[in-house]
Amino acid sequence: PNGEAEVVTINLRQVGSIKKLKWDIDFADVLIKGRASKGNIVTKYSVKRIELKEKGVSTLKPRKIWFDDVVRRLNVDGRGELLGEFRGDDLLMVVNQKGVAKTFLPTMTSRFDDDMIVLEKWNPNKPLSAIYWDGAKERFYVKRFLIEQGNREDLFISEHAKSYLELVSTDWRPIVELEFPKPRGKDAKPNLSVDIENFIAIKGIKALGNQLTSEKVKNINLMDPLPYEEPEEQEASDIEVVDEEDLSSQTANAPSKKTENVKDTENDDEGQITLF
Repeated sequence: PNGEAEVVTINLRQVGSIKKLKWDIDFADVLIKGRASKGNIVTKYSVKRIELKEKGVSTLKPRKIWFDDVVRRLNVDGRGELLGEFRGDDLLMVVNQKGVAKTFLPTMTSRFDDDMIVLEKWNPNKPLSAIYWDGAKERFYVKRFLIEQGNREDLFISEHAKSYLELVSTDWRPIVELEFPKPRGKDAKPNLSVDIENFIAIKGIKALGNQLTSEKVKNINLMDPLPYEEPEEQEASDIEVVDEEDLSSQTANAPSKKTENVKDTENDDEGQITLF
């Protein structure tokens, strides 16, 4: 459904003097043709079984997805806020007021709760910055973290009953301003501007974070972020569509090249207190 370039294994029945009973077909090597085309002949022999061997990346061009805040649904018709261009494996990221971050594949039937405060295309290399009140320590904490794994949800504030999320930002270089209460008979302390990027390094999502201030705080305001030139997203290459053809002479009786699976390794955070 997402246009992945799958690799399938063809298994033939043992009939007569067939020499090759098994081989692979990589759909990435098959040209896209007109809808009325007969396509390529896989084999003229009886097939016993076809198995999915490998699920590849999407070969479809990305599609633009919008979010309509009135009906709180996604659409491809240009209604509402543009979330970006999505390929088959791209995910959406949602953050709610409870301090939960979730990533998932966007579908037109996806539902969105009223306590959602962030909705955007997930960039695994882009940090989130959050300020929350820790109910146990009764202090504001600030943290920066990456959502490193897709298709899951994580709580990124402490689990104490009185803990709550004050604010969250997906800006690359966010700035917050702290307002302090006015003591009786004294002038209030001047507002304090905090560059979160320089205040704390990127930690794991379960890290406690750093104490924001030991002073009592009246308000915490999210200000305009510092300038940052975001890397441009690589454009999907155009896919050549071949006009309708009747290709009955081509067979696929040769195995395709195997692709290697590369597994990412995860680096554990060291020296940081965790929430749970």
